Amino acid sequence: MSTGSPTYTNPVFPANFPDPFVLRFNGRYYAYATSPARVTVPGQSVFPMLSSRDLVHWEEHGRALAAPDLPGIDAYWAPEVAYSNGTFYMYYAAGNDADPNHHLRVALAEHPLGPWQDAGKNLTPDELFAIDAHPFCDPQDGRWYLYYARDSLTPPFAGTGLAVDELVTMDTLAGSPREVLRPFAEWQVFELQRAIKQNLDWYTVEGPFVVRREGRYVCFYSGGRWENPNYGVSYAVAGSPLGPWTEAVGVEGPPLLRTTPEVIGPGHNSLIVGPDLVTDYIVYHGWDPGCSARFPRIDRLSWDGLRPQVHGPTSSPQPIPRGADIQSWFEHGEPGPEWEARGNWTAFDGGTGTLGEAQLALREPQFTFVAETSVRGVVDAGGFGVAVGSLKVVVEADVLRCGAHSVPLPGGFRRDAWHRLTVRRWNGALRATLDEYPTLTVPDPGEPAVVALLTGTGAVFSHFALTRLEG
Repeated sequence: MSTGSPTYTNPVFPANFPDPFVLRFNGRYYAYATSPARVTVPGQSVFPMLSSRDLVHWEEHGRALAAPDLPGIDAYWAPEVAYSNGTFYMYYAAGNDADPNHHLRVALAEHPLGPWQDAGKNLTPDELFAIDAHPFCDPQDGRWYLYYARDSLTPPFAGTGLAVDELVTMDTLAGSPREVLRPFAEWQVFELQRAIKQNLDWYTVEGPFVVRREGRYVCFYSGGRWENPNYGVSYAVAGSPLGPWTEAVGVEGPPLLRTTPEVIGPGHNSLIVGPDLVTDYIVYHGWDPGCSARFPRIDRLSWDGLRPQVHGPTSSPQPIPRGADIQSWFEHGEPGPEWEARGNWTAFDGGTGTLGEAQLALREPQFTFVAETSVRGVVDAGGFGVAVGSLKVVVEADVLRCGAHSVPLPGGFRRDAWHRLTVRRWNGALRATLDEYPTLTVPDPGEPAVVALLTGTGAVFSHFALTRLEG
């Protein structure tokens, strides 16, 4: 690290923020957590919310949800948020702290900061106990799944394990959960002869978080007791979202995050890409040495093939996450000096928009890069998208198209909702992905080209970022 380079030091927020989950939307980061520990007043708000542009400097936004008035329910845990086609879905657990009988629920909103409204559904009525819901969209086919932790009383290693079920709709499970992982090691012990669980020796794996990489699926999870130093993070790998899963082996204790003198019981992680669109970060909580609170922390995560490597837990100064080489927010409708505007662009819905044929072109040609923009249509017809020289990646009525190449859009696609269009130009190909799915790959001529945002009949762009890739 060079002298004078900007740094941050964990924790990244000076307050209790257990089970942190971070969502990236329109170029910003939104964080959610478990809190308060128990609801004591009907309608009390739960789940604190933060936002950031750089993963380091966070702004508070109150709490997300007025706790539903449910008989015997006083504890709300571990929210995670998914965005699909104009709606945000917050999955969370609700139950009774004194007699653990938690089940999963979902709340809906039109903005990541709400207002949120519980959908009135118990998603897991047939489970003994269900917590730590994690929604995952498979970029291979666009199907959504919900991973979660549930109880199994069957030895050996009776306790809390992981399961997955398909989301038929974003607020309805198929009702056919499959086992992902059961506790299997002594480091995952929660409590011996646990009275509340029939005096069984109880083991726990929880907090699932899944990513797809190199055609495989990697499930991060936490094991042990959340209050104790044995708590930490490990992972398993599968060839399908439904498994079967193979655990990381050859290491005694959690291989990714474990207790240090400065950070006690690090775990319950989520993963997020940094502002440069390239570098992965792991977001997790960890107790301070005095165990006064579980503070939110981030550290860089790298990959050796399918093997994740966490550069932490850190407690010393670290380089601030790198930003994109080019970043435009369009918040006031002004494209900025790096753009050459054609057509009538104006401030529109928190971005820059137009009702006619128009384009915004970067003034300098680009070669190999990854770029991302947030865009929505404002009329029912006509395409919008990104051009790389003569190659135009355009969202049309029912397809994502580039010249003669196209892939179908998901059923019920809403043009008027915000969508994330990502374009990667690398190794002789142009690869474009809309949201998590679908993906279109076309040959690339390989010459430096101007990148442009374009629309045929009208669109709004709220954010753009581009990072140049080496090679």
